Amino acid sequence: MDNQQIILDVKNLNTSFVSDHKEVRIIKDVSFQVKRGTTLAVVGESGCGKSVTMNSIMRFTGSNARVQAENIQYNALQDEKIIEHHLERIKKPNGPEMRALRGPEISMVFQDPMSSLNPVYKVGDQVAEGLIQHTGMRKKEARKKVLEMFCKLGIPDPEERIDSYPHQFSGGMKQRVVIAIALICDPELIICDEPTTALDVTIQAQIMELLKGLQINEGKSIILITHNMGLVAEMADEVCVMYMGRVMEFGTLEDIFDRTAHPYTQALLKSVPVLGLADDQRLETIPGSTPNPADLIEGCEFAGRCPYTQKSCRKGKIPAFEVSPGHRVRCLKYDTFPEVD
Repeated sequence: MDNQQIILDVKNLNTSFVSDHKEVRIIKDVSFQVKRGTTLAVVGESGCGKSVTMNSIMRFTGSNARVQAENIQYNALQDEKIIEHHLERIKKPNGPEMRALRGPEISMVFQDPMSSLNPVYKVGDQVAEGLIQHTGMRKKEARKKVLEMFCKLGIPDPEERIDSYPHQFSGGMKQRVVIAIALICDPELIICDEPTTALDVTIQAQIMELLKGLQINEGKSIILITHNMGLVAEMADEVCVMYMGRVMEFGTLEDIFDRTAHPYTQALLKSVPVLGLADDQRLETIPGSTPNPADLIEGCEFAGRCPYTQKSCRKGKIPAFEVSPGHRVRCLKYDTFPEVD
């Protein structure tokens, strides 16, 4: 597949954190691609490494992190030409090279809008800041662009709300402001880290509809980090399933939902609530608990919780098998266990 179709290509990403003179490997040989104009959902239980993976790519990991990768390539499309950016070669996480990419090329929508918004500054100024910084635009023109963005994102009374403070907005409106900050410089790739977790179901649906519209109508590429398989079914073109810092399964939405090839993916799907569930019917849970990331585990990380585990699952390094073109699974028994109903 040529670079014009791939906006982000991550190969063998590894992230470790040093604490008390001990190095703990959290992200292990993670590889995936994001196709231009599509949505990739990265799913898994809390603590599986979804956010750390994206923070490693964006270089938000902190001074005690050790990030290594064979390649992290972002392909910017400019005047129908591909401009390659190799993020793993950028030495300074907050240097000019990385700052030039964050905002204008790749942006991030975080889980908690209050952690992204400064309570003592007007929201309009916070949205305009990136525009002024990256383009040199004057404040008056930037304000006009912010008003246009507020209208586009459905923020009511934009002329009045642009001069409001974060505490004057509801949770859903705060998240729209955070999305406005992410979009104001017109990036090609948007990374959304659990963007609807703190919102009620109605607002959640509105935010996801807004993001889907950006992908369909404006050709934006989206990485959606979530543990909500219902959102995945509505939003994703491709799905990356992670567990204990490793990619367990990767494929199209149909591959993951209809041709499930890993017991962990199967367990995630069985834990999704569906309409029409009988009163006496309970959702299935995944037995056991997630191991401590600091513990070195030989073989498959999911072996201790998997109903199909055999001796061979606990030995050596489990390779990734290609079930079909583009559908990869890290499981020795992927072709022997029953499919999800």
